[in-house]
Amino acid sequence: MDKHPYERTDGMELHQFSTDVLIIGGGLAGLSAAVEAAGKGLKVSLVSKGKAGRSGNTVLTQNNISVVWDGLRTDDSVERFIEDTLTGGGNLNDRDLVQALATEALEAITWLMEQGVQFQKDKDDLLIKGSPGHSRFRIVRAVGVSKSPHTMGLGLSVPLADRAKALGVEFMENIVIISLLLDSGRVCGAIGLDKKEAAVCIVHAGSVVLAGGGAGGLFQLSTNARDVCGDSYALGYQAGATLRDMEFIQFHPAVTVATPRLVISTSPFADGAVLRNRLGEAYMVRYSPQADMATRDVMARANFKEIAEGRGTDRGGVYVDFSAVPVEVMTKNYQDIWTAFQGAKMIEVAPAQHFMLGGIVIDPQCRSTVPGLWVCGEAAGGLHGANRLAGNALTEAALFGRRAGRWAAAECVQPKSRVLSRLFMEEFLETRFGQWVSTELSLSLEVSSSWSETQQDLKCSMGLYVGVIRSKKGLQQAKADLSNIADRLNSQPLRTYGDLLQYCQQKMMVITSNLIVDAAWQRSTSIGSHYREDR
Repeated sequence: MDKHPYERTDGMELHQFSTDVLIIGGGLAGLSAAVEAAGKGLKVSLVSKGKAGRSGNTVLTQNNISVVWDGLRTDDSVERFIEDTLTGGGNLNDRDLVQALATEALEAITWLMEQGVQFQKDKDDLLIKGSPGHSRFRIVRAVGVSKSPHTMGLGLSVPLADRAKALGVEFMENIVIISLLLDSGRVCGAIGLDKKEAAVCIVHAGSVVLAGGGAGGLFQLSTNARDVCGDSYALGYQAGATLRDMEFIQFHPAVTVATPRLVISTSPFADGAVLRNRLGEAYMVRYSPQADMATRDVMARANFKEIAEGRGTDRGGVYVDFSAVPVEVMTKNYQDIWTAFQGAKMIEVAPAQHFMLGGIVIDPQCRSTVPGLWVCGEAAGGLHGANRLAGNALTEAALFGRRAGRWAAAECVQPKSRVLSRLFMEEFLETRFGQWVSTELSLSLEVSSSWSETQQDLKCSMGLYVGVIRSKKGLQQAKADLSNIADRLNSQPLRTYGDLLQYCQQKMMVITSNLIVDAAWQRSTSIGSHYREDR
């Protein structure tokens, strides 16, 4: 990456760089894009909030990936895969994206293997499992690197990070991107804040790939990494990109209530696991003809209702009963669950925010509606429709990550070798965020306590009113809460660099939260993961 001379702005250092392809996000989608783009011989830079390949949501995944691996062995086909995905999504999916997912999943898994990713084996072949919503067994699981159930995703991300580094991809870590740059309507770079020191980073790029999806940080209970707060949606929206399906949020039905905190995969339900309330009732038959093989949206809603109507446990959960799952299946297929809970047959769980189904609109080449901006992974919308089937997210991340990197490289323009003035940057960011910094700004990373209060208030409101079950009254209250929080943020003095970091991040959280609430308000009928109890 070319580095331009830097200056200081109000005591902060201002660094400026240029690259061919800029990737924002260091998870499976971003790393896949980086590897693909670097393989085309271009200069590629990857910016991430944490350590690339070792932070974010990918690290926390259960590594389940959907693919028609051996159609003869499982009586499966690409056509069945497409049908299941469309049915699961309420037929609101973008059919072109679904077609690409089902058709190219096998190639994506094979590519992951070539990058060094290992998969769970059944003798000499891959172990293939079932999962609710899939009419055939088509779930394979990546393994290796970490034995901890909390960092299993390292088996996916570490080999790709190593491969990207070997190809010369430059990692710019611990940087929060707060705005995309545009020139004549084309995205041409990004502005970020360094998390470790008081510095503003400007990256000029010939093309930009946005791959920092997810918004679990907007909710009190989530399976996501803490710093995954919906940045990508706010960045895309402010750059003029079209978004879709933001009302659709998948709540995982089974996240453990007590420690160790673990996401219980829905795959064991295909092997005999059953949900039970505190009365011992196997209640899923009341909510779906598929009972415990229902899709995640139905299961999460059932669990929420059982708890809300007083049939939950004292700690606000329900039970997953593993009694009918043979011990040999548990130890072979679900070693993480077996080990973490020492062979327990009943595990207490509750629903938690898990995955953003909507996002920035893309075409099959991952182009957004704004020239120069490609989007992949959870940041993109359209593939899943109203609900996502288990395993489709990681397949999506690898497959469309590669597509985004490939097309961003193919359509990359020459980045402009220019240095933005301090005055331009300050005026630009003041327009974006409503206020910037005063000359009295301290370079300290310390923050005042009021920032955590506004963040918790936002999470509480989103969890209460924009969660598993929604209503007109609740959405109105959420909108009022967000307006109040925005006013509080705008009146909060910025005394330190740490305050500035918090301010910019929480402003983006408010933007994304409003996008979700507005979309939920506009869809007055219930479908998939969007459930209106008043309609």
